[in-house]
Amino acid sequence: MQSDRWFSVSEACRILGISRTTLLAAESAAVITPSRTPGGHRRYSAGQLERYLGAGVPLRPDPGPRPAGRAATAVDATFTAVVRDAVRPLARSLDAECAGFYLHDDGRWQLAGTAGVPRWLAERLASSAPPAPVTEALQSGGPRLFDPRVTGFPDARSPGHGVAVRVRAPDRVHGALFLVTRPGRAPLPGELQVVGAVADLLGVLVEQLVQNADLRGRLRDIAALCPDRKPAETVGGPG
Repeated sequence: MQSDRWFSVSEACRILGISRTTLLAAESAAVITPSRTPGGHRRYSAGQLERYLGAGVPLRPDPGPRPAGRAATAVDATFTAVVRDAVRPLARSLDAECAGFYLHDDGRWQLAGTAGVPRWLAERLASSAPPAPVTEALQSGGPRLFDPRVTGFPDARSPGHGVAVRVRAPDRVHGALFLVTRPGRAPLPGELQVVGAVADLLGVLVEQLVQNADLRGRLRDIAALCPDRKPAETVGGPG
């Protein structure tokens, strides 16, 4: 193993032969401590992985690589509903055509919730690569304006104005929030500040959702280690 190489979570899991939840459980137990990229993503050195392999930690089979385009954190119905309920008031308050949030985790993107986006369009966006305004927002320090007719996002027929902004928690970036105004209505400077403030609050919310998802995964991982127990037999019969 190259000593100067750094590995992502998915790469480390494949090398160690364990699941992501097991790796995070090892991190919680201080068995392995990753470094962080400027974007907040975990990175493991070759030495850390070698020490883990030599630490006598029982390894569990890796469930295999995640499907391409899927985020490391599972976006279930609850996750989507919470995000939708968070972005809907923003869209209403700014009289926007639509709004939504893309989750970015372990280098993967996933559309995690929308408001005002037709179902057919949301399904198309969810199955496509993240658009340029969203990915570029991750590198931007503030709201990024875009023209939906030029970018084709969320739909090339939209005559409104688009804005995308990075969503982050104190120690890592979680993705990007986007909003498209109605035709002929460009967002005002004060409204851009509102979008940025909502993105900050959304970052705190998503951080909690991600932590809860990780916790549920670790609890399932622990439960899987426990042997099945048969119901205790009744001693004696009716008197």
